Amino acid sequence: MRHHLHTPKLHAKALLLSLLLPAALGLHAQNVDLNALDAYLANAVQQFEQPGLAVGIVKDGQLVWSKGYGKLDLAKPEPVTPNSVFYCASISKAFTACAIGLLVDDGKLSFDDPVRKHLPWFNTPDAYVTEHMLVKDLLCHRSGWITFDGDLLWYGTHMDQKEILKRHANEPFTYPFRDEFGYSNLMFVAAAQVIEAVSGMTWEQFITTRIFQPLGMDRSRVDVAGLQGMSDVALPHVRKGQDPAAPQKSMPYQDLHGADGACGVMSTVNDLAKWDAMWANEGKVGDKPFLSKASFNTITATHLAMGGRREGAGLGWFIESNNNAKVITHSGGMPGFILNHAVVPEKDLAVIALGNGETYSVFAATSKILDLYLGEGKADPVAAMLPRVKANKEEDAKRVADRKAARVPKTKPSLPASAYAGTYTDKIYGDAVITEKDGALTLQFKPAPELFTGALTHWHFDTFQWQHADPFLEPGYITFSFDADHKVTGFKIDLHSPDFHFYKLDFKRPE
Repeated sequence: MRHHLHTPKLHAKALLLSLLLPAALGLHAQNVDLNALDAYLANAVQQFEQPGLAVGIVKDGQLVWSKGYGKLDLAKPEPVTPNSVFYCASISKAFTACAIGLLVDDGKLSFDDPVRKHLPWFNTPDAYVTEHMLVKDLLCHRSGWITFDGDLLWYGTHMDQKEILKRHANEPFTYPFRDEFGYSNLMFVAAAQVIEAVSGMTWEQFITTRIFQPLGMDRSRVDVAGLQGMSDVALPHVRKGQDPAAPQKSMPYQDLHGADGACGVMSTVNDLAKWDAMWANEGKVGDKPFLSKASFNTITATHLAMGGRREGAGLGWFIESNNNAKVITHSGGMPGFILNHAVVPEKDLAVIALGNGETYSVFAATSKILDLYLGEGKADPVAAMLPRVKANKEEDAKRVADRKAARVPKTKPSLPASAYAGTYTDKIYGDAVITEKDGALTLQFKPAPELFTGALTHWHFDTFQWQHADPFLEPGYITFSFDADHKVTGFKIDLHSPDFHFYKLDFKRPE
């Protein structure tokens, strides 16, 4: 493990620096025991069974403490360091909001521009919303779609962003426009398309040339292909099929270009420290503005009140309060990664926690450090979170056990296997094909064949268990429907996932 702690060596000049450093960090920071924090985080990694964790503290524009814990890949010896690359998932949304802000500062668009001014092909299920959706509406989760609507359109698919958005335009709204919170990755995909239309650069090119390069984020990437040849790269870890008894194993990075804008950034604690320092300094790098004050204020303002722990949604950020200080924050999650960071501009403070496993350790680390700097320093988020983790596991175990208990033994499908074979279509997602060979059935989603192909084995009656290829998600359950003549008309999918709406898929066989 590489310990990266900026403390001076004991000679005359360094002694002076050691006396001045606490004042620079603020009065309360004098009481921050970084050795105790180090031990706390090392214990958290063990308690949460976290494969690897990288943590950093930014204060007054500098990365004042950082460290890596655990491994890049549990099957190999290389340790996580502050220079380890992690897939940052939805932390990327603030980069997209910043890119829009930079284009506003360039005079090329306004946060209040209608989206259709720049994307004439953009549509929604409602003509009024289509015409009145503003650029800023794309960035604060108030479109009217529910959380994660449409995400299966980019997850593992070969669709480009325009096709994803055109298909998603047929997904009905659940909420009134600008009235309710519905976390929308797809609207950040639309924002990436706005960036491309206005700048003439792809989202990847814009983020690289206008953000990474000026900030000196040399090890940050926006394309999985860009990781080739790089060392010190953290791999995602999952338990196959969400089975808590399965060992955590690494898997390759997924190339999810369809979700650029919503995710896509890969970075390190060392690089994100430069990014967060700019936000902690209210849009400035040193004394020079990176974002205009107006754009910074717009992005970090509350655009949708939420209540509860989160006061509201900013543009690419969430707004919280911690010990009466305003915190802008965003987490990220993708198969095998959970990550978090938080910025406190009025204290010129930021905390970064990047994890390559499916645990809450990153939130425990963030909460602990914020309490050390903003609170009394006595919080124990690990102790507070572990019972909730245990309860969640017990709830999931009961759900799985209940399904097994409900299985009716000694039943048979009502038709021969060949009768279920054929092409089925969901009007938004696209085609799925069931093939039959020697009495065995296989289901494949045509838009995502690498992830969603697998055998159908009989469960009971006309329900089959689907062992798809995705190592992240649980098995699915496919139940067929019939007409009055008992011909197969379609099927529905029951696949438990808090992230993807399989229950909305309604595959029909063409008449």
